[in-house]
Amino acid sequence: MNTASNSTGRDILSTRQIPVPPDLVFQAFTDPECLAKWWGPKGFRNTFHEFDFKTGGNWRFDMHGPDGTDYPNHFLFEEVSPGLIVLRHLNSGHLFTLTITLAPKEGGTRITWRMVFETAHECAAVREIIPRCNEENFDKLEAALASVCALASSDRELRLVRIIDAPQEEVYRCWTEGALLTRWFTPPPWTTPSAELDVRPGGAQAVVMRGPDGEENLHRGVYLEVVKNERLVWTDAFTHAWEPSEAAFMTATLTFEKLPGDRTRYSARILHWSAEDREAHEKMGFHEGWNTATDQLAALAASL
Repeated sequence: MNTASNSTGRDILSTRQIPVPPDLVFQAFTDPECLAKWWGPKGFRNTFHEFDFKTGGNWRFDMHGPDGTDYPNHFLFEEVSPGLIVLRHLNSGHLFTLTITLAPKEGGTRITWRMVFETAHECAAVREIIPRCNEENFDKLEAALASVCALASSDRELRLVRIIDAPQEEVYRCWTEGALLTRWFTPPPWTTPSAELDVRPGGAQAVVMRGPDGEENLHRGVYLEVVKNERLVWTDAFTHAWEPSEAAFMTATLTFEKLPGDRTRYSARILHWSAEDREAHEKMGFHEGWNTATDQLAALAASL
């Protein structure tokens, strides 16, 4: 643990070494349900109203103090990537930018929490309490990563969780109707020229993805579980009619949870056949690619 401020008088810096890989620490930020449990000092709780975890997205929530006082918060995500999260706090009277970096260090993660206030006066007003609050926040983060709130329980798992401003039924349709899936499935400059989906247990899927140079990849899989509007499970271990594929890579579990206000908690849990497959998938750009595709999914679902 290390906490300090620099000579500008506007910075407060907190760091800690956490014995968890950076990608798992990053995932503790991506799931609003998990984040709400650990964000803030000891004794504080959170109620999220908006959580759009992407560059340019908004995060609005109420932080509930131990004495019952509510503290409204509004952040703007200025930058989001697996090793870097930059947030700007927009509430008047408490203007600051928080830069969170996650760097691999000795088998774990060095997390750096740098707060830069608009003025030295604002920084001075909280200089005595912020370092302690940050340390309590780190304590809660470590506890969350060690509990069931941790988003990846094995070295074979990747996960994405997003709140989508569209009804559950429309988000589900975007995954189960080929004419819709082709409109959002691949991040630019790739496209999806065709998608044949037989959405039933044992039914096959065949999705063609086309690159900017005209190259095409055919993805085949079989649905293992289908619960309309709520859950889809599919795997590329089979192609069609339960015929084994040549190289099994992953099984995907998608859940669609209805939220108030015609919103949906959308979760994609990807289990790989090996830790090496998971690592390869992440290096291929899982976080960036799936988040970009989910942006497109959300926009399409909201328009239906």
